[in-house]
Amino acid sequence: MRAIKRAIKRIEKREASVGFGPWREQAGQRLTAAVKKARLAVYVFAEPQALFKSRALSRRSPQKLEPVIVPVSVLARLITTRGSLPDHPIRPSIKTAEGDEKLLGLLTVGVLVIRAGDFDVWYRSERAKGKWPSQRSRLKIGGGRPTKQDERVRSAVIELVRDGKWSGKVSIVKLHRLLIAAGDNEVPSPDTLARLVDQLHAETGQAEFLRAKRPRRKRTQPPVPQNPV
Repeated sequence: MRAIKRAIKRIEKREASVGFGPWREQAGQRLTAAVKKARLAVYVFAEPQALFKSRALSRRSPQKLEPVIVPVSVLARLITTRGSLPDHPIRPSIKTAEGDEKLLGLLTVGVLVIRAGDFDVWYRSERAKGKWPSQRSRLKIGGGRPTKQDERVRSAVIELVRDGKWSGKVSIVKLHRLLIAAGDNEVPSPDTLARLVDQLHAETGQAEFLRAKRPRRKRTQPPVPQNPV
């Protein structure tokens, strides 16, 4: 939602997560989840001119309109894009508005907004939990089997990328070989390395860690005998 993006940029001007696609999607999904749990109130606002054109209100309506709160049950009916509510509701219907014609008119031409003060409180509360990908240093590792994605391997991968010796455009198998050639006797499996690289991409947003998708090999079926015995 437009007002939310502005609030994020205002609170953390130095954080690049707003401009990074996956981070932006994750932020939108978290906000949408909070909205559907009634932790954040969402309003719909429309300019009077837009309402007059859509015949949602008569011309005797006041020229200055206040945002109208959208019930959580209505928000749950709205169509999302990639798990997030869009700025402008997508194809709302009378069923979506639960029979409220005035609300339907607002949803048809209006924009969804969140009060800046409400967002500030929610944002700081969520950030204080330290569970976002960009806050990896604050995450506590629980007990159990130690992971092979430790700082030693992470540092080695980051160094190879920084030196231009490897990037996501090259196969994970090549990364595995480079780590072995560097003298690492405990190199994790390619599958573990792939998860580590994906995690680095989610945390940093650097394109060098974005792995290129490769088509799967088609399985060849054995030929059917012509004259079965």
